[in-house]
Amino acid sequence: MGVTQIMEIGMSENTKMTGGCMCGAVRYETTGETFAVNHCHCRSCRRHTGAAVVTLVGFMADKVEFSGDARKIYESSPGVGRAFCGNCGTPLTWEGVSSTRGGPIFEIHISTFDNPDVLVPSGHSFDSERISWFDVADNLPRFAAFTDDSPPLRHGPVSDGLPSG
Repeated sequence: MGVTQIMEIGMSENTKMTGGCMCGAVRYETTGETFAVNHCHCRSCRRHTGAAVVTLVGFMADKVEFSGDARKIYESSPGVGRAFCGNCGTPLTWEGVSSTRGGPIFEIHISTFDNPDVLVPSGHSFDSERISWFDVADNLPRFAAFTDDSPPLRHGPVSDGLPSG
C-alpha cells in the first residue's frame, strides 16, 4: 500500500482494526499499517475460498493478535498455511514467511474485517492465473506474480476473454 493510500484512510503505526469469522469463534485485531491490499487471482487462493478472486490485506505477523478459538491451519504448500475457523469454515488468512519483508506475514481476507471499506486495494497479484472469463473493472496494475516481485503486466482489465453483454 502506498503512503498516499495510507494517508487517505488515516492509517498509522497505532491504527487498530478488528475482524473475525462468520460465527464469531475466531477474532483478530491488527495494529499498524498494512504492507499491501491486493486482489489475488492465484489458483490456490481461489480454491481456498471458492471465489473467482480474493482480496487480501498484508501485515507482519507480529502486528496481528488472534483471540477466541484457535484457527485451523491447512498447509497448502511447504511453508504456507491457510487458516480458517474450525466451526464455520470461514477462510481467514494466508500465512508464510516473506524474504522481502524479513519475516512471517499474515495476509487476511478483507471481507473478514469488521470495517473492510477503509482498506483500498492497490493492485492484482497473479493475474497470469486469472480465470479467463473473469476480470475486475478497475484501472489497478496487474502483476504476473506477487506485486513486489515483478513489473506490472498492464493497468486495467483485458478487453478479450470477458463475457459479452
